[in-house]
Amino acid sequence: MESHRKGDLTEAIVVAELKRRDIAVAIPFGDNERYDLLAEDDGGEIWRLQVKTGHFDGEKVVFRGYSMHTNSQGHVRKEYDGDVNYFVVYCDEVDGLYLVPESEVGSHMSLRVNEAEQDHRTINWAADYAFDERWPPEPIPGDWRDALIADLREHGVGVMDARGTNAPYDVVLRDDADTLYRTSLRPGSVSGGRVRFDTGTTSAPGPDDVDLVLVQCGDTDETYLLERDAYGESTTLRVAPTKQKHPGTNRAEEHAFDRRWPPA
Repeated sequence: MESHRKGDLTEAIVVAELKRRDIAVAIPFGDNERYDLLAEDDGGEIWRLQVKTGHFDGEKVVFRGYSMHTNSQGHVRKEYDGDVNYFVVYCDEVDGLYLVPESEVGSHMSLRVNEAEQDHRTINWAADYAFDERWPPEPIPGDWRDALIADLREHGVGVMDARGTNAPYDVVLRDDADTLYRTSLRPGSVSGGRVRFDTGTTSAPGPDDVDLVLVQCGDTDETYLLERDAYGESTTLRVAPTKQKHPGTNRAEEHAFDRRWPPA
């Protein structure tokens, strides 16, 4: 089946699945919008959804996080970069329907269906993204950074807001010794027993630009503090218990802000 026909079929199946769940769905007129569907949850929140066809490779459901179109230049690839809230992924080989935040998807993403020899921190388990487990999504905290800054100040932390400037960091934190820390604020979510962040198209600046990273995770209702030079491009924080404690494991509770502030 041609790819665009396959996409149309996937979209029709997704619409039917959402309607079967009594979810209000609207389809935008024309092809000018970046999202495929608008869906309303029981609280009246409207979500921009992009439908994707998942392909099963025998172990994982794989889908791409960008769109393709053709113009005079040839094939043009464009990532969504905040234009949608979630991807709804349907894979007919495993009859799976998944809801994946756009912020967690790069150019491609794999959702593992079958067991792996080792539970590596980079594995995205399909079961963690099952649509019925994820719908309705948590409300988007549009002012979560403002709320986090207010909470820090309430707890006596000096905060200078650098948003709206050309600075690569979001805020500067000051401890009681008047030491200043350039800090990036990042949202986090729990998947596969780990708090994940910096998994999408944006990430915290490197250690040359920021000293600290604060991760605000709505799933755990906790804020975590990490020193930026303590990890590479990305890292995760384990919240699920493990039988063995590997020396390289980052435990989420060990990075709770109250335990890490001020930095040693």
